[in-house]
Amino acid sequence: MKNIIVVLALLFPILSFAQFEAEEEVTVSEEQNDDVYLTGEKIKVNSKIDGDLVTAGGSITLKDSITQDLIAAGGEIMIDGYVADDIRTAGGSLTIDANVGDDLVAAGGEILISEETIVYGNLISCGGKLTIDGETKGLAKVCGGEITLNGKIAKEASFYGGTVTINGEVRGPSKIVAETIIIGENAKFYADVEYWAEDREVDFKNSLINASASFNEDLAKEEHQFSWGFFGIAALGFWIFYILSAFLIIALFNALFKNWFSKAVTYVNKDLLKGLGYGIAYLIGVPLLILITFMIVIGIPIGLLLTVLYLFSLLFGHLVVALLIAHYLNSRNEKSWNFWTLVSLALAIAIIIRLITFLPFLGGVISFLIIAVGYGVLAITLVQHKASLKLST
Repeated sequence: MKNIIVVLALLFPILSFAQFEAEEEVTVSEEQNDDVYLTGEKIKVNSKIDGDLVTAGGSITLKDSITQDLIAAGGEIMIDGYVADDIRTAGGSLTIDANVGDDLVAAGGEILISEETIVYGNLISCGGKLTIDGETKGLAKVCGGEITLNGKIAKEASFYGGTVTINGEVRGPSKIVAETIIIGENAKFYADVEYWAEDREVDFKNSLINASASFNEDLAKEEHQFSWGFFGIAALGFWIFYILSAFLIIALFNALFKNWFSKAVTYVNKDLLKGLGYGIAYLIGVPLLILITFMIVIGIPIGLLLTVLYLFSLLFGHLVVALLIAHYLNSRNEKSWNFWTLVSLALAIAIIIRLITFLPFLGGVISFLIIAVGYGVLAITLVQHKASLKLST
């Protein structure tokens, strides 16, 4: 299984051995023989990473190879080095100018997949302006306000956008849903095409190679579902809302419970498995307790209160865990980060966790495990604190 899944499933013990750095400007100039976690305003990776790279920052530049997964979130991202496994990235401006050993999943305001790029797996991408000049060996599913295909797609392809321009090759069956469809002189379709466009008629010129193109009225429904307005504005609005609200919540938690989080990090290494047990007991046990209270008439008010508190803990669980990790890294690296540095670092970690939990099924499992570890460690801290109070009295 991919190492990044293991990283987040076990989270804290793996981070103890992985390389982590958080500064305003971070430059990796020497080969790294482990998983690497970077956050900062400007991040430059100029040397090989023999493991996963997980990074978040304002500007991210990758110039050398990564032997496993790359997960990156930032304002401007430039990937100019070979990635042997998956790439999952989101940002304002994304440039992919390197071969990708498996899948490429990208979302952003402007995305360029260069002519030199080969994606050996599948391409899944959504953006305001998306240009695909490279080659995809698997299938492609893309959406955006303006989509241009100049490269090659070896298997089936689906395009959803405001304007879709095809000036490249699609080897498998394809589906195009857009307000405007433009077929260039170099376009080639080697399998049947289904399409929907506002003006109905599309000139496919000489692009159909032993294939046919058919207008499908039913695809109009998909045009509304996958329009730029939905994917672009909604996605952008979601991330803006998420980042702002997460920042405020993390800052509030850090202001109210800073000392508690600082104490909790001491139990991360020595009581990790115990903390995981506590956390699982909480996440599974509380719903059972709520169910029991609803079965007893006089317990219904308690059940309602527990339900609200439980849902609140699930909703903000990844933010709590991100803040705990930030305090843990501060303690482990013997740093003296100030209040806002800890908040900023926790926000970057929360964004990375949120991106990874988008994985189908596994994302839910990962989310459950990291929240269980986080709440479990905090529960141990509370128990130990109460025990020390009793001894003092």
